[in-house]
Amino acid sequence: TVQLAGAEALEAEAAGGLLGRLKERVGHTVERVSEIERVRKSVEFVVDASKAVGQKVGENERVQQGYEFVKKKTAELAESERVQKGLEYAKDTAKAVSEKTHKGLEVVSETTQMGLEYAKEKTRAVREGAGTVWEKGAGSIQRVRAQVGKVAWRGSARETLDIAAREEQWQGIKVQGAEELSVPARTEHTSAYHVAKGSTLRWTFRVKDHDIGFAVRMRVQEWGGSREEEVLGVERYDSTDTISGSWVADEAQTIVLAFDNRYSRLRAKTVAYLVGTEKPPDCAQPAPEAAASAPSLYPVAEPPPAAVPQPIV
Repeated sequence: TVQLAGAEALEAEAAGGLLGRLKERVGHTVERVSEIERVRKSVEFVVDASKAVGQKVGENERVQQGYEFVKKKTAELAESERVQKGLEYAKDTAKAVSEKTHKGLEVVSETTQMGLEYAKEKTRAVREGAGTVWEKGAGSIQRVRAQVGKVAWRGSARETLDIAAREEQWQGIKVQGAEELSVPARTEHTSAYHVAKGSTLRWTFRVKDHDIGFAVRMRVQEWGGSREEEVLGVERYDSTDTISGSWVADEAQTIVLAFDNRYSRLRAKTVAYLVGTEKPPDCAQPAPEAAASAPSLYPVAEPPPAAVPQPIV
């Protein structure tokens, strides 16, 4: 009996230990399952919250994009309105300017036309006056076609112009200028000579290549300075001719000879010229003896008788 009771006690003790261990394992399993459930719920909550946050962020982005789009469109509309107003203002201003410009052009055109007519009349009068002065001063000019010698254009105007062959023409003439000079493009070279009353100014010149303009002017003194009147208008002479001319002064004058190269834009011109003055011939002025021997047009009064001294009483 004792043995049976001990065996039962051992069996009960063994069954109680197995049950305890099972309970412990089941308890641990239940706890793990509970934790897993809590974790799952937490994960689901996080996922749901993330979805909600993502939806809200997406909505916010769309709202922001919509706001930016509306703002951009508003600015574009405002800019378009300003541009439209600016265009309208520019059109109105351009129209007003065009009308004023048209009126101004009409006034300028009328003024210009009047100025051109006045300039033409003045030019015509100057030319007619210059021609009259040229004829009055017994001016003359001629062209002589001649070949230039081999020693020409070496710095000696006399050799270039072959003055030795024209020695008779220049005999008794006081040379006041003989030079080979270069007239730059777009300029003119002038030289002034004083010519006494009745004297003759003579000149001879030739251009090396192409052509050169030549003019004769008269320098007139006036209040505050001087001015030059045209005697012989500018005329162009080419390199194949030797030009000779003269001018007889009816009174003491200052004559200006001008070599004009202003019409040439790039090319300088080389000119050889010789200028001199010739006094009037002796026959033009009566000699002192002839003047003394010439009969008088009026009777010569006899000298009064000498005073006779009276005696003192």
